[in-house]
Amino acid sequence: MKRNVLLKTMAALGLATMFSLTGCAPVTVSSVPSNANVYYSNSSKRIGTTPVKINLYANSKEVVVRKDGYFSKTVVLSTIDPKNIDVELQRRTKVLLLSRPNGAELYVDGMKEKMGETPYRIDYDKPHRKFEVRSLGYTSQTIVIPEDPEGNVVVELVREPSLILSSKPKGVDVFDKDGQKLGTTPMAIPAEKEDYMVELRKAGYYSQQATIGPETESPFVLEMEREPIVIVYSDPEDAIVMHRGVVLGKTPYRRLVKEDMDLEISVDRYYTRKITIAPDSPRQIRVELEPKPYIIVQSSPANAELYRSGGVERIGTTPVEILVENDTALEMHKPGYSIKPFTLSADSSHKVTVPLVQSTGGIEKTVLIESEPTGAKVYRPGGAELIGTTPLKQRVRYERTFELQYEGYQTKIVTIAPDSSDNVVFALAKDGSAGNVAISDPLLNTPSSF
Repeated sequence: MKRNVLLKTMAALGLATMFSLTGCAPVTVSSVPSNANVYYSNSSKRIGTTPVKINLYANSKEVVVRKDGYFSKTVVLSTIDPKNIDVELQRRTKVLLLSRPNGAELYVDGMKEKMGETPYRIDYDKPHRKFEVRSLGYTSQTIVIPEDPEGNVVVELVREPSLILSSKPKGVDVFDKDGQKLGTTPMAIPAEKEDYMVELRKAGYYSQQATIGPETESPFVLEMEREPIVIVYSDPEDAIVMHRGVVLGKTPYRRLVKEDMDLEISVDRYYTRKITIAPDSPRQIRVELEPKPYIIVQSSPANAELYRSGGVERIGTTPVEILVENDTALEMHKPGYSIKPFTLSADSSHKVTVPLVQSTGGIEKTVLIESEPTGAKVYRPGGAELIGTTPLKQRVRYERTFELQYEGYQTKIVTIAPDSSDNVVFALAKDGSAGNVAISDPLLNTPSSF
């Protein structure tokens, strides 16, 4: 043990003696990987390539070890304790430009468009090396990215003597304690030495007070609380808005809602919709109105008279538009043509053309009306006058319409004409199983509807 201590002491004395005699102490700088360039710190003068021997004289020295594709590294060579230095370089896969505070905007020097925000990955394959770093409430700084960074590049932004007061939403008016308007958010507020109060106001939002002081971070963002205002839109627009029979206005309709409220939305030729708005309703409500089933009835040839079934109530001359909300039995009349009964329903086509057949000259014929099941009651259209029960014979000189009714089955409107078969059988559909009411086309002797 004593022998080892004695040897180390003698070696140190020998090295010190050599330094005192020669005036220098050699230090070898090696690196992993090797063949890295070594420079004096803050100088472009290259000393050599690792491993490289450097002679130290009176003072310590800082050197920088650099290699393409690796982070550079600065090491200190000491004259007090000169030792060989092994430097392990870290591969440079990416370099980040960071800022304090985070989220600063980056602009390439000389360009107006924003390049990105911090943290930002620097692409060394691109020529951009000079960036302007901007953040609300802080002084902008220009940073030049080194070709051989020793790690991520960090920019410390300096706070301006004022802070940025912002809000959600933006465009909020700012007032001081005396009620004097200071401006509209976002805006710069002086960073006073003492705390002071401001008030933010915006239509449709509750007013909010805030205290600003030297410790307030910038930007200072206030989130405004919305008043319970509801805007009702409709499709189509300009619908009338009513509450308990009182007209409130037209859509789009804006309302401050403090309690539940029933509204009726109506417009001509559309069904009225009822809605309820409440303080917690969405800010915007859109009401889709359903169009009423208006149908344009045409005839071929035109200018025929349209009647309800039975030929008593005249509706108009074709073409004519009528509202059809339920199955409706109608008749078409025109001199020289046979009366044409037909039925429309709410889901009929928007435009219907009814073909007319020239009159047969008054030929009369007996037609046997039968039903499946048999025994159905036969009424005139509208169900007011009972004619008989199937099988039932009827004399016809022109088209005639009847109603067939049977308990447990759907009512069926049927038509017979002089050119119908001698025996016409109409099948009845059980209640709930049939679709639209059909009629019989006397020319084809088959059920049809529009």
